[in-house]
Order: sequence, then structure tokens, then C-alpha cells
Amino acid sequence: CGMDMVLIEDEEKHKDHDHDEHQDSAKKEKSNKSDHAMKMPKDRVGITLSLDKQQVIGVKTEKIKKIDIFETIKAPGRIAFDPELYTAQSEYLEAIRQQSKVRNSPLKEIRRSTNEMVRSAKTRLQVLGLGESQIKALATKGRVSDGLIVSGNNDNLIYADVFESDLSKIRPGQEVKIKASFINGKPLHGEVTSVDQLIDPKTRTGKVRIKIDKTDLSIRPEAFVTVSISVPLGKHIAVPLESILDTGEDLFVFVKKDEGRFEPRKITKVFETDQYIAVLDGLHEGEVVVTSANFMMDSESRLKSVIRGAGKQSGHNH
Repeated sequence: CGMDMVLIEDEEKHKDHDHDEHQDSAKKEKSNKSDHAMKMPKDRVGITLSLDKQQVIGVKTEKIKKIDIFETIKAPGRIAFDPELYTAQSEYLEAIRQQSKVRNSPLKEIRRSTNEMVRSAKTRLQVLGLGESQIKALATKGRVSDGLIVSGNNDNLIYADVFESDLSKIRPGQEVKIKASFINGKPLHGEVTSVDQLIDPKTRTGKVRIKIDKTDLSIRPEAFVTVSISVPLGKHIAVPLESILDTGEDLFVFVKKDEGRFEPRKITKVFETDQYIAVLDGLHEGEVVVTSANFMMDSESRLKSVIRGAGKQSGHNH
């Protein structure tokens, strides 16, 4: 008959294999559709807008990328007037001088006593928030910061009262902007020098010491200021806050798919700053999101969803 002869058993196996492959393919397609649907916020659908309409409603977009994100911690502060720290530094420097004088003394008890004085004075400085490197710098410098008791030209310090929930994020070296009524709106700059280990039980705050960059302005001790401490949070895929829409259940953005097509996409955030939301899931680097006119686009997306739902219901009744 001109046909290849095939065992029935082998033929059945081949059919079963094809059937299984078809089922697997169908399952994968269903799974992909399900994953895609999971990314869509409830009662929203994709929309298509002509270029003219995009221009009329003012659609703006931005490409998503990984960026360095900073959290801004704001706190009240004052120009330092701290006789306690001034005294503690003075005592530490005096203890070091005494230790140096008796280093070669034959009297063991005197050496032990001065060593204990140094340890005690150092511990007090640590309790007041000074780190190891700062204590070493103090010993090398050999003098106390004048900014702790008077307005000095190079040693001005600020004490900021930061809530305990934020203290763990703050480290020496972080950049700070300082605003105050006496500097006519132009911010001063500085950096964190130390963080207190003690928490005020009444206010639940700890003191953060900030050194002000050199300035020609007259700085008055005890003057009130507002500080903004910039805390680095690492590199993250991030979207501007103005891109985000919130349904109460989901956070989502509109992703541009091509010139006229936009898709509402659910996202999962890691954290939020005053400018960005760091995204854990839902967006990829290089995708483009809408940053302006997204509320109008959301209205159209919901309307289309309602119309589509009504159409399906009408077809089902028919």
C-alpha cells in the first residue's frame, strides 16, 4: 500500500506523547496568562491612545533604571552648646597627659591608676556618642572643640534630636543640609560626626552630632535649626512617586508598550522615600512608565474595563 508499517503500541505511545506535549503547552500558556493577569490591578485593562490624545492630556514618560536611592531623615536641632562633652573631652586629654608622664614610673599602682583614668574617660566619650576614630583624632589633635561652648570658625557643631526608629540608619560621614531662620533661606552643609548611644526616655530620641562646613556666617550657640540627613539605601529599580497609582489594595503604574499602547501593571514596593518608590517586583530595568496624566489614563482604563465586562455579560445572556 506504499505506507510504512508501524507497531500499534508505538503509534499509541507517539499519540500519547503528542497529547502530553499539547497539554503542557496549554498549561504553560494558561500559566503565562495567569501571571500576566496577576500583574494587572483589579478592574483595569490596557488602553490605546493616539499620539494626538497623548499630547492633549500631557502624557510624560520615564525609562526605569537602577539608581542610588537616599532616604531623607529630618529632625530639629540646635547649634551645640555642650559643656558636658567639652568637660569629657578635657578630662580624656588630661588623663592621656598623666598617663604619658607616669608611663616609665617604677610605681605599678600609679601606672594602673592613670590607665584606669584613661579607660574611664574614654568610656564616657563613647557613651556620649564618639566613635573610636573620633577619640583617636581628639588625642592626636590635643585640644577640645571650641564649638561645644562658643561659636568657633571651624568647630561649629549641631545637635539633632532623631527618633530612635531612625537612629540605626545614621552613620558618621553622611551628608546633612541645615536650614535656619538666621541664614536667610540658604542651607548650610555638614556631615554626621557621631551618634549617641543613649535614648531620652521622655522624647524617645537620641542625639546626632553634625559638623558644619566652614562658613562666614555668624553662628550663635543654642540657635534652633532643621536638619535633613541623607541616608544611602543602595541601588534599586525605582519609579518616581508621581508614577504611582493606589487602588487601596494595589500599587500600580502604567507601562508604555509601544507608541500608543499602555498597560496598567501592579508593583510590589520595598520602601518609599520622599521622591521614589523602590520596586521589588513588577517592573524591569529599561521599561518605560508614565509619570504625568496617569490619573486620566486610569479613568479610561477603568471605563474600558466596565464596558468590556458589560459586553461579556451581554454576550453570555444572549
